[in-house]
Amino acid sequence: MPSPTNKAQDNSIRENVYRVIRENITSLQLAPGTTVSTQELAAKLQVSRTPVREAFIRLQKEDLVEITPQKGTMVSRIDLTRAEKERFIRESLETAILPLFLQNCTEPDLKELELLIEKQKACFTGLKPLEFIALDNQFHQRFFELAGQDLSWDVVASTNPHYNRLRVLTVQNAATFDGAVRQHEVMMDQIRRRDIDALRRELTDHVRKIIAEKNVLLQLYPDYFATAQQEMKL
Repeated sequence: MPSPTNKAQDNSIRENVYRVIRENITSLQLAPGTTVSTQELAAKLQVSRTPVREAFIRLQKEDLVEITPQKGTMVSRIDLTRAEKERFIRESLETAILPLFLQNCTEPDLKELELLIEKQKACFTGLKPLEFIALDNQFHQRFFELAGQDLSWDVVASTNPHYNRLRVLTVQNAATFDGAVRQHEVMMDQIRRRDIDALRRELTDHVRKIIAEKNVLLQLYPDYFATAQQEMKL
């Protein structure tokens, strides 16, 4: 029987392997449609093949990989229908917590949010889209934390893999990248004025903008989308 220490280590390895592979998929470092090898990933992560196989099973439940007997495992293409459902969850929860966020937001909190925007601008100047996405997540996460709704943020963060891949694609475009930063600046002005109606409208537009740009993304990255692949077969 394995000792409690060994069991804890095994669980830690499993979680780390799952997290690393998931992050590589959602950041597009493992591109949609890519075939992934259990053996190669295990060697790269310096683990046995078991935690990699277990991670694939978990990721399959999130529609992030497709496991086909005799053929192997492939990173799933972006499902726009699922991305829209994920966006709905985020919009519903984030707009709902705005009153509590504004109620609890203090001057030091405002300074922290403004600093995050400055860091986002540096990412735009340095063309670092993945760093921008991380800072964008921090910016919006603070809304939930200041509202005292950490659990709601956990739901958003854990249920947005297809929507998140769209976000990564959109910030490859300089105009979209710059537009996202500018929207954050507009939101900061509305937060300082405690104008909840304007803030709710701006946030809703901010969250929906990615879905509105789907046709452009389909043209630029047809191999990344399940929709485009289905249309090509018709």
